[in-house]
Amino acid sequence: MKEIKIIPLAFAFAGCFLGAGFVSGQELWQFFGEFGVKGYIGLLLACVLLAAFGIIMMRLLQKSGIEKVEEIMVPWDVPILRTAAGLILNIFLLCVVVIMTAGVGATMEQLLSVPSQLASAVFVLLLGIVALLGLSGMMKVFSALVPIIVLATVFFAVMSWIEFGTDGILTLPEQAHSNPLMPNWFIASLTYVAYNLLGSVGIMAPLGKYLREKRTIRVGIALGGLLLVLVAGSVLTSLTGYPEAASEQMPMVALASRLNPTLGIVYGFLLLLGMFSNGLASLVAFMEYANRHVKVMDAHRKITMAVLMLLVWAASLAGFGNLVGTVFPVFGYIGIVVIVCICINYVRCGKGENAVKGKTITDHEKSE
Repeated sequence: MKEIKIIPLAFAFAGCFLGAGFVSGQELWQFFGEFGVKGYIGLLLACVLLAAFGIIMMRLLQKSGIEKVEEIMVPWDVPILRTAAGLILNIFLLCVVVIMTAGVGATMEQLLSVPSQLASAVFVLLLGIVALLGLSGMMKVFSALVPIIVLATVFFAVMSWIEFGTDGILTLPEQAHSNPLMPNWFIASLTYVAYNLLGSVGIMAPLGKYLREKRTIRVGIALGGLLLVLVAGSVLTSLTGYPEAASEQMPMVALASRLNPTLGIVYGFLLLLGMFSNGLASLVAFMEYANRHVKVMDAHRKITMAVLMLLVWAASLAGFGNLVGTVFPVFGYIGIVVIVCICINYVRCGKGENAVKGKTITDHEKSE
């Protein structure tokens, strides 16, 4: 794969998060919308932190030459800790694939009355085939789908503002929320950042060796963060005009259908694109790790993929809303520890230390 430039990096970073929960509004409403106006503050804080920590992570990859995700997550040369960190990360990545699969089933059942089990089965088949193309296939998918998702969500937001008005956007009352893992908007925001960054470590780490310029990282990640603000803001402000949609498995699909049945179908397919890109990224990252550590999986990639997709399909039957409300907050708390460790690793790298390869950072690299 060739050197990654600013725009592809921005699309890749944003694409890490534009999955079922994000684009559907389910995830955004649970973590931000339920907290009313304070949720907007939490959302802005979350996007800023995502971009800031994203830059730190990618600069660490660039400066240190680290390629293994477990070595990014654990700055100390302790094999047991690194093995545990790698396993936790990849369990989470697999959970994301499961959630995206469940999201496809819920979307198709809500839109076209297609049995969720059948829709999910077709999705995992396509996902597995494309995932076999690896990193280059993932980057092509991001570059094609992310711009479409961004433009379309903004369009639907404008349509919602016209239909329902904008009076309630800045006066959204706090909703009843019973999830003990997210007691207030600040904790919800931090856990949101943490689990998203946890997933992005596995997705973005293999891209580090294709980055040459520090400006590419700073501008690319910042632009990716801006795209996230644009999409998230569009989704949340849309739902404020029609809060009844929040009770649905796919809130934004319900809102679009309320505007016009045809628009509901259009948004449903947009959502499918988002779920495909996010599921693909997580699956490719998982397979990169698994193939590196288990040689038999690397030698039999097609068989491995077939078995894995069957397991993913079976796990997805647990249901989309239940998975989002449980898996993401739990891994959010784990992700906080990972963020702290990555920051420690970055500071050590800046001081000329590199516990992984014994590489000493030059004065020129420090000045960057």
